[in-house]
Formats: sequence, C-alpha cells, structure tokens
Amino acid sequence: PQLKWGMLAIFVYVGVEVSIQSNMGDLLRQQNFGGYEVSEIGRYIALYWGSLMIGRWTGALSAFRLSKAMRTILTFIIPAVAFSLILFVIHLRGNETSDLYIYVIGVLLLVAGIFSARENPSRMLFIFSILGLCSMLVGLFTEGKTAMFAFISGGLWCSIGWPCIFAMSITGLGKYAGQGSAFLIMMIVGGAIIPPLQGWIADNQGIHISYWVTVFCFLYLAWFALKAGSILKAQGFDIGRSDLGSH
Repeated sequence: PQLKWGMLAIFVYVGVEVSIQSNMGDLLRQQNFGGYEVSEIGRYIALYWGSLMIGRWTGALSAFRLSKAMRTILTFIIPAVAFSLILFVIHLRGNETSDLYIYVIGVLLLVAGIFSARENPSRMLFIFSILGLCSMLVGLFTEGKTAMFAFISGGLWCSIGWPCIFAMSITGLGKYAGQGSAFLIMMIVGGAIIPPLQGWIADNQGIHISYWVTVFCFLYLAWFALKAGSILKAQGFDIGRSDLGSH
C-alpha cells in the first residue's frame, strides 16, 4: 500500500512543483501582484527554482557521516551559501536583489523544519507539506509581494519531497524495489497534467484563484506522510532512520 499511495504522491508532488512556477509569470503581470514586465519576472522565477536547490543541498547532508555538531553547523551554513549564490547569479544577470533579502525568513523556516524532522522522512514530509499548505493559503488570501513570496516559498517546501516520498514508497518491497521504482518514475507525468489543469481554472476563474490547486496538492502530501508512516510502522519498519529506503 505504501507504493500505491506513493505513486499518487509522486504524481501530485511533481505536479505542484511545476504548476507553482508555470503560472507565476501570468500572476506577476497582474497589477495587484506588481504588474511586472516580462523582463523583470525572471529573477523571481530564478528564486523559486533556486529554493529547490537550497532545500536539496541542505537535505543532502543526511547522506554523509558527520558528527552531530558538524551537521548542525552545516545545516545553517549550506542554505546560507546556496541563497547567497542564487542572489549572486541574479545580480550577475543585471537584476536588482535588495528586495529579495526578506526571503531569508523562508530559508530560516526551512532550517527549523529540518531540525524539527530529525531526519525522519515521514515527519519531514509532513512538516514541509504543512508549511507549503500554509504558504499557498497566505498567497491566496493576500496580494502583492506578500503573496508573491508566499508562492515562491513553495520551492522550499517542495525541495525535500522526492527523496522522502521515494524512500517511504519502496521500503518493504524487497526484490520488487526495482519494479516499484519504475512505477514511481512513471508518475512524474503529474508534471504534465496538473499545470494544465491549473491553467484551465486560471482561464475560467482567474489566475489567482487557480492556486487552490496547489493547496489540495500539499494537503494530499501531508496526508500521505501520515498514512505511509502508519503503514510502515505496522509493517515493523523504523521510520526514524534516514536511510529508510535501503530496507
């Protein structure tokens, strides 16, 4: 059952990851979201995809054998370096970056979420899905820069989704792990289905309201984190292990 629900989770995860950005350009061209010219939007899109890099670089620390003290230090340093690199590249492109500094609040929330999860994939996916859910709701009920940064922060909350979902989904499959992995990979088709669905809603109801699609995606991911965790516990697996998928 963890594979069955995990396949849908990958479908939803890739879909929401792509759809947040795919419709952002049209959103930021609206007057109540800044009325930006096309040439000005690129830095915000870059920050969104860079947010995924921040989370994945930081999450990758669990793959290394480090002392607790070193892991703690690097959990602060890595996202700071990644965020600085993103700002540097945006600056090199000739774009203003001063209005992006406030985004450090989101980066600090990511660090807090990682510490709270304590390398438990089920807990981490749940925490980040709830943060994603809250960010999307903030974006839906506000306008301007508040909404814009709330939607962009979706990149931070999506960043750890893939490894957590994948690890929980293939745990317990034994010799069928390879086949299970193939089924999971197939479900990235969600990135080709959910964005057009959001686009259809945008065409008929408005681009801002179309972001309700992302709310339901994060809601499912939060449910999956709890459901898969419960299933694996019942099967006798230690979901507190960072190398869960190796089982």
